[in-house]
Amino acid sequence: MDKWIEAVLSHSPLDEPSKVYLKGRGVDEDSSIQFYTWKPPEAPAPCARFTHHFGAQGQKLKGSLITPIRSPRGSILGFEARRWDKEGSKKVRQYRTDRAEWNPYILGAQRAFQSLWDNGDLWIVEGIFDLIALEKVIPSCDAVCTTLRAGMDLSTLTMLSRFCRKASTIYIAYDNDETGRKKGEWLVHKMTTLGMRAVLYKYRGKDPNEVWTQGGERLMRQTFY
Repeated sequence: MDKWIEAVLSHSPLDEPSKVYLKGRGVDEDSSIQFYTWKPPEAPAPCARFTHHFGAQGQKLKGSLITPIRSPRGSILGFEARRWDKEGSKKVRQYRTDRAEWNPYILGAQRAFQSLWDNGDLWIVEGIFDLIALEKVIPSCDAVCTTLRAGMDLSTLTMLSRFCRKASTIYIAYDNDETGRKKGEWLVHKMTTLGMRAVLYKYRGKDPNEVWTQGGERLMRQTFY
């Protein structure tokens, strides 16, 4: 299934509405995350679960903004599909391949694990555009990843513990709501138990992307560094 998705994305460049939307969310040429606009292929998907939710060629995803989720070695484990209307309302859906069950599932995994291996720090956020915002201000030796919601599975935690060095610190910068705070505290506890140095980063604002929206890079640097 990962090869089928890879082939679809290779023929699904960003359309103009997606480019305008991403620019408004802070995405630029320095952003590490790749985006695509889904274009249904001729070949059907080799996955009954995908077909059930999205159609044989992913017709229900047509025009959606696609963010592929990759393993630390670069293979596709799934994707997030996002659509929005003129009023700004959005609909977000996810698909995971079978391989996602035993691989660490975070967006930004390649840079995250490399940073820890090289004694750098890692920031963990909830949303894609929180990642985009934080990347603008953290040192190049560090990395940001997103769990795409608050929380993390055991396979991802275990893999992070294997790569994390004593010199590294993992900062949890989840959303400032009840769910984000509770999940952040839980994650710090789990990471500490596994021997990692983890900190629940406290800041003002709903989330890192909102901080960037309100004050740009200047406010981001004041808030996070």
